[in-house]
Amino acid sequence: MQIIFFGTPEFAVPSLQQLISHPAINVLAVVTQPDKPIGRKQKLTAPPVKTVATEHCIPVYQPDSLSKDENLLEKLKSYMADVFITAAYGQILRQTVLDIPKLGVINLHASLLPAYRGPAPINWMLINGEEEIGISTMFSDSGVDTGPVIDTMTMIPDANEDAADLTQRMSIVGSDLLLESLLKIDDALKVLEDNDYAKVKEQFGKPQQGYDGLHVSRKLAPFMTKDLGKIDFTEAEIYYSSPNHRQAFFSYSKPNTAKNIHNMVRGTFPWPCTFTLIQGEKVAIIETQLIEDDTEINNGNSLKPGAILRTDNKNGYIFIQTQDGILQINRLKPAGKKEMKASDCLNGFRLKEGDSLV
Repeated sequence: MQIIFFGTPEFAVPSLQQLISHPAINVLAVVTQPDKPIGRKQKLTAPPVKTVATEHCIPVYQPDSLSKDENLLEKLKSYMADVFITAAYGQILRQTVLDIPKLGVINLHASLLPAYRGPAPINWMLINGEEEIGISTMFSDSGVDTGPVIDTMTMIPDANEDAADLTQRMSIVGSDLLLESLLKIDDALKVLEDNDYAKVKEQFGKPQQGYDGLHVSRKLAPFMTKDLGKIDFTEAEIYYSSPNHRQAFFSYSKPNTAKNIHNMVRGTFPWPCTFTLIQGEKVAIIETQLIEDDTEINNGNSLKPGAILRTDNKNGYIFIQTQDGILQINRLKPAGKKEMKASDCLNGFRLKEGDSLV
């Protein structure tokens, strides 16, 4: 099978490596995002997918806007690829691109479609505390993650798994699922007369169903924004919305409980990170944990949300009262400083047990 691979971040690397190493698949070229400045020194850095492709002497293209690059579109047509593969590429493919390969475009998406369509499904699945998650392969159409589904794989997240850890785990599972989907389609093509690509797409693609019945929190997985993870322990609710004015319907709230704050921390790490204001200063909440038995920590106290119930200087933990439940905070990061133990951070603010974070 002749393919062109579209992908950018680490999430796409295992998939590209699997496809490169398989004898039944020939990766003709790779399309990825342009190099970007990274870090404090703003060093121009290649996307991870480009690094892998270059190591295997595969041609790499990095358009600012794929749909507007007429020369590149003509070049892609000249490859006569059977299919394009997308895995976290970072640009929406217009119909002019979708129509180029014989079989169309197959996308690897990190959710059980139709739930969590959009660019940040892993983050939003964790934010919402989903107990069953998964990954899908699908034929792309002109919508955003709306095309027919080929295969799915169900997964169970760990209670303390953050978005960085889950992304890495799903990238491995996804690479296996993608390869499985491609190989069975390739086998089907070999036995069909005249390589009837339309018939194969119809055979393996199942139209998505049930989207209209999903709760608004599961309809979309929009881009993350810097202010998404703000937590005010005194507020009764946590509010969620999309930065896209076309997605105004994507707005909901949840009780400001220890569990929901913990899920927000998991889902927003490593970016944009959940944060709160301590003495007016922004402090990122890097790592938290839920308490199974809080009777010893609470000790009969009835303190207001945001109060410091206890500090564990040996392990560096602090225990905070929320609107419902106690939250163990392990790591904090004040603005402009390094990540540190939560108890060390409190010492820097001269806060002690009984004081309030807000």
